Amino acid sequence: MNQKETYWHNEAPKYHWAHSRLKLIAETIRGDASAKSVLDIGAGSGTLAPLLGRGVRYLGLDITGRKEPDDAWPPIRFCDFDDADSFSALLDQPFDAVVISGVLEYLKDWRGILRLAATKAVKPGGLLLVSAIYFRFYETFPMKRHPAWINRFAPADIRAALADNDLHLDVTCPMWAGGYPWTTTLSRAFARRGESAHPKWIHWIGVNQFLFVCHREK
Repeated sequence: MNQKETYWHNEAPKYHWAHSRLKLIAETIRGDASAKSVLDIGAGSGTLAPLLGRGVRYLGLDITGRKEPDDAWPPIRFCDFDDADSFSALLDQPFDAVVISGVLEYLKDWRGILRLAATKAVKPGGLLLVSAIYFRFYETFPMKRHPAWINRFAPADIRAALADNDLHLDVTCPMWAGGYPWTTTLSRAFARRGESAHPKWIHWIGVNQFLFVCHREK
């Protein structure tokens, strides 16, 4: 393994648990009867897969994934998302739902990866779920930032990128850290439909990221 791969193999186990973002993503996908296949971009060890159940065809991609296919479940294939050609080569069939969760913050060309996901990975009419940190929260509070973050997001950045790729924004959910039941309940309660934006002060009540749920135009 190279230095980058070694770093993430050591770092990734910190996130191998069903936190609130993953729970909300799983609930959203399970609520869509047409979502029979899921591509998980930045999957880690595939923690999302058990939340979806084996009735969903699941494939995870991650820099900590296996470099050769095998029979292990959940299937996690190796992908360095800073290599767009390598990522594109893995997208040999479209999925009903595509998840890009907890990964855009680290990518050199996050717009390029989002574009490939929107145009090649998700089926026309399919579901795309994208999460991004809300950097204003981290600018306001003395909270620890991940040392590998290279992008600083505001919700408008993601909304613009979704629109540029002909994705229809269905709902935006503010997210709170942790895995407590009240966090997903709050996210649903404070969700905004369509292009409706959240107030700029929402970071003051602990919102540190957003989940954007959209679909590809047919």
